[in-house]
Amino acid sequence: MIESVIFDFDGTLVDSSAAIDKLNTYFIRKYKINNIGIESIKKINTLPLKQRFKKLGIPLYKIPLMSMEALKVYSSSIGEIKLMEGIPEVLNKLAEHGIDLKILSSNSVKNIRLVLQNNKINFFSDISSSSNVLKKDKAIIKLLKKSHLSKDSVVYIGDQLEDIISCKRIQVKVVAVSWGYDSIDLLMQGKPDYLCRKPGDLYDYIISKRT
Repeated sequence: MIESVIFDFDGTLVDSSAAIDKLNTYFIRKYKINNIGIESIKKINTLPLKQRFKKLGIPLYKIPLMSMEALKVYSSSIGEIKLMEGIPEVLNKLAEHGIDLKILSSNSVKNIRLVLQNNKINFFSDISSSSNVLKKDKAIIKLLKKSHLSKDSVVYIGDQLEDIISCKRIQVKVVAVSWGYDSIDLLMQGKPDYLCRKPGDLYDYIISKRT
């Protein structure tokens, strides 16, 4: 039985595509990443995350530092970021059913709180940040321990293959959403427990697992 739903943030709850495009442009110009342009970046984004970094010539050890830099650039776009269409209604209905809602994202808690505040959303009992985009499983385990939750009482909702891989690694149920960053084909490689094609599917799945 699902007692708590843990959401990813960017691409899952909010449309941050404008902020992501700004980040891509910033890093391409600053680091001259293999002289790759925006159109090539879009093609590379169809690959799993580790392969993207390899294709861009970015060693994995540089990712934590670049992630910190990205959060600062992202903050300049906060005013443009809105919740995905249909998501506020889903959150409201889940809260009415007494389901505990949390956020675990590689974005910063500060950025997330500002976006939620701007969009007048206050359904979440906990907002946590994972500093390592490739090892979100460790952050999920930490959150479960802090919240005294068992693995079989939660489901993680994400928009990237790495979200699925992290959850599979620790045997936590995971739902993928089709409206985010990774393509459906890429998401299905990870074999999520369920794939949502619209926000209403998300509500239906979670309620079906309450019994």
